Amino acid sequence: MTAIYRYSILALAALLLASCAAGPPPVAVDYDPQAEFSGLRSYYLLDPLATGAFSPLDLKRARNAADSLLGMRFERAKDAASADFLVRLQLVSEEKVAVYEDSFGLYGGYHSWGFGWRAPLQVRQYRRDILVLDILSPDKSPLWRASVPSGAGRHDDPVRRQQRLREDLALLLNRFPPRSGAGY
Repeated sequence: MTAIYRYSILALAALLLASCAAGPPPVAVDYDPQAEFSGLRSYYLLDPLATGAFSPLDLKRARNAADSLLGMRFERAKDAASADFLVRLQLVSEEKVAVYEDSFGLYGGYHSWGFGWRAPLQVRQYRRDILVLDILSPDKSPLWRASVPSGAGRHDDPVRRQQRLREDLALLLNRFPPRSGAGY
């Protein structure tokens, strides 16, 4: 086997593996361009909200993850009145329906006699979880919002759920505060 042949096979394998790798989930960010973010030093974490199939333990995990990550960059305020900004975390669960067209609609009939048609559409019901992080002013007017599809609900292991929530929150908090010219 020649060296060029080996390198070609390795390059093809690397290309195939790279095409299968999933990137980070898409983060949606919106903010008030008139708001001044440079003076934000202390935060107060409001009680998280949940819509859908989330347990109180999921809310506790999300709150702990948010408090831990925020505490690395900002000071914790003792109450909402003394904070520079408020943080509200939301876990949203939506029941969705996916409809797929079946491009292979033919199937064999009874034994070798004839053929028939299969239903042209396939329907699958699934749950989509979204993690939303809101930054509010002390008077609770919105300043910044980010959201990301979360895969934490797919894990049965509580440790893995906590880890995934922390990863998702880190993706959101990496975009806060907004920087001018950041392309949001």
